[in-house]
Amino acid sequence: MNPLLRKNSLLSAIGVLLGLHSAVFAQQENEPPQLYSRSAELMGVEFRISLYSDSEARATEACEKAFARISQIESRLSNYQADSEVNMLCQSDKPVLVSDDLWFVLQESVFYWKVSEGAFDVTVGRLTRLWRRARRMKQLPAAERLREESLYVGSQYLLLNPKDQTVAVLKPGVLIDLGAIGKGYAADQAMLVLRSLGIGSAVINASGDVLFGDPPPGKSGWPAAVSGLDPNGPPRLLEPQANTAIATSGDAYQHLEIDGRRYSHIIDPRNGSPVRGRSSVSVLANSGLRSDALASAVAVLGPRAGLKLIESLAGTEATVLYQRREGKAVGDYRTVGFPLKSKN
Repeated sequence: MNPLLRKNSLLSAIGVLLGLHSAVFAQQENEPPQLYSRSAELMGVEFRISLYSDSEARATEACEKAFARISQIESRLSNYQADSEVNMLCQSDKPVLVSDDLWFVLQESVFYWKVSEGAFDVTVGRLTRLWRRARRMKQLPAAERLREESLYVGSQYLLLNPKDQTVAVLKPGVLIDLGAIGKGYAADQAMLVLRSLGIGSAVINASGDVLFGDPPPGKSGWPAAVSGLDPNGPPRLLEPQANTAIATSGDAYQHLEIDGRRYSHIIDPRNGSPVRGRSSVSVLANSGLRSDALASAVAVLGPRAGLKLIESLAGTEATVLYQRREGKAVGDYRTVGFPLKSKN
């Protein structure tokens, strides 16, 4: 997966709010469940699981099994692992029988491609690779190269056959990049592992993609926050959250500056160019996958068209901070139900 597309400003904010530490808390017999936390580097980011358990041993086992499930998903969805399932699919000139994980994520990807009218598109792999190189070299790609790579973008080149769960890439050279949806899906699956072990009070943070399970004992929800345009500024506090997901997409950390002009790392699949302006988009939804994909789509669509999309989908809310250019006022857009905490 494309690492650190959304830097861990939200991770830090929630970590401070929760008062988490790497060390676990001592557990005395017959005491109420205690909070435990474990982290692992997976899918190019840090996954942190915080959960309530009646013993350290049980918490450790649950985290290890959840991380193992994420690692399994990484081997299927990663475009950084040469032998990953998705990369092998892209190299095949025939329909490929795919795993349940890849099948589900590709099905969902095509859905979000359709409802966003192309603003979300997982076939953007050649463009993301080109712009990663541009940021590394601090040099804009040639216009002709952009046009060439854009010819390989479009989810119409993916043929999904539900009869036998096969996928065919119809245009040789298309590269699939699931970085804008995979971490959310992995968090969903890790939470299912925890629940299967009898642990429901948990939160999983994948470097800005946050999935909340049942609330902590005696609480209405988990402390939650989203970052603004300035990653060093104070977080925007939310009402306590439970059994929901929040994903944040923005260009605070990943961008390119040349001759005083800023180019976002967020690429519009429809034209191959970085989106204009600065933004921080946070989407609240009923699953990590959904919030992950929609945060990326809204970041491309912009505040007005993006929130129109969010309002058309049940059970989703969003907030967008947007600055058209340096020196301009920052616009604050949100759906009516987005749960920012009142300042009062």
